[in-house]
Formats: sequence, C-alpha cells, structure tokens
Amino acid sequence: MIALSTQAKEIQLTKELAKRIKLRFPDFKVYANKCPSRCREIKVQWEHSFGEPCPPLQPEIDLIMYEPMDDNVQGSQEKVRAIEIKYYRKKQGSINQSFYKGIEQALALLQWGFDNVALWQLFDESFSEEELWDYGARTWIYVHGRLDIPIEYTMFKVIKSNSAFKFEVINPDWNNYPIILNLGLIEELKKWNHTHPNPFINGELPPKMKMHPLGAKSIRETSFLRNFIIQWLKSQKEIS
Repeated sequence: MIALSTQAKEIQLTKELAKRIKLRFPDFKVYANKCPSRCREIKVQWEHSFGEPCPPLQPEIDLIMYEPMDDNVQGSQEKVRAIEIKYYRKKQGSINQSFYKGIEQALALLQWGFDNVALWQLFDESFSEEELWDYGARTWIYVHGRLDIPIEYTMFKVIKSNSAFKFEVINPDWNNYPIILNLGLIEELKKWNHTHPNPFINGELPPKMKMHPLGAKSIRETSFLRNFIIQWLKSQKEIS
C-alpha cells in the first residue's frame, strides 16, 4: 500500500474530524476543505462594493462550523467559526516541520470575519511526550504567551485503531515537564471554550491603524467577507 502524502493525509484527517464534530453537535453545519475564494461571485461583488479588483484570498479553508441561533436563548446570534488543520508525522524517524506551522493561515482567516479562528495541530502517535512539548507546547507559548494572537489553539494525538482514527485532545502539564495530559477524545468534549474572539468583527483597530486611511476600509472588507461566506455556505454541501 502506498503511503499518503502529508497533504493528502491532512485532507483525510480533516474530513474525519468534520464527521466527529457533526456527530457531537448535530445542530451545527460542518464543512470541510471549502474554497469560497474560487467563487466568481465574490470577485463580482467585491468590485461592486469597493470599486477595485478582489485581492488574493486564502484558497482553502479546512473546517468551517456554522452554529445557528438558539431559539431557547434570548439574544442568541448565529456563529461561524473556522479551523486550520496541520498534521505532523515523522519521516524516517525524524521531524522536519516547524513548530509554528499553520499560524500564518489561521491569521489570514481572521480577515474573513469568522467569530473565532482556531489552529488544530494533529500529531502522529509516534511522537514522544518530549516531542509533543517541543512542538505543541511551544506553539501555545508562541501564540498566547509571547504574541497574544487572537486565535484558539488545540493539540491532538492521532491514533490509528484498525481502519479508524481516534483523536485525543492533549495538553502539556505545565508544572511537570514533559508530561502530556490526555483530556479525552474529541467526541467526549462537552463544549469548546472560545476564549479568543475575532477582533476584526467588532471594528477594533490598534491606535496606529485608526489613523490610517485604510483602517475603516479594512473593517468594511471583513464585514463584506463575513456576510458573503454565510450566504455562500447555504449553497454548499456539508461533509457526508
């Protein structure tokens, strides 16, 4: 059997994750590997709205979750969230991938106006606890400790079980290097904590950008992209 490339494996695992999310949250609409930027209509609408050609946009979004309004909760609003997936595996026993892989794509997703953007790094079961610390824990520190980037971050260990996969949510024990804590399978999660809202959808701008002539326009662009993608998803097929 020919082994899948890392990219092909990433797509396979993304689809599997989409199915698990859909099973856990049946009221959500879950989409995998979607490319809204390839839609001709977005270019037409952009030029009509801004009087200029549509700029380059991220070609593919790994996972999108649409959460409808909850009629039982007063003031409930629809939510649309995006997840960037990155898969790590060893080649000939060594790792040749950077710990910060996927951060740049996750940052680009903020411009689309998702309520929350997440980076999920998936690690092959061959990774030791020390290696998981060197990659996953280092990414967490980089994203939330050093830069305070407004994206969610989660580590998973991918375990092959017969012909299926298990996705274990893992986290470093910060007081005991290099112990890694298994927080349970993705299907067992009661809820996800979204603690890093997208600042772009609230019109927040850093002080320097408030004075910049493109500051207000960047907020309008995010609003445009958010409205577009919510409407565009209605014509798309969910993961099967």
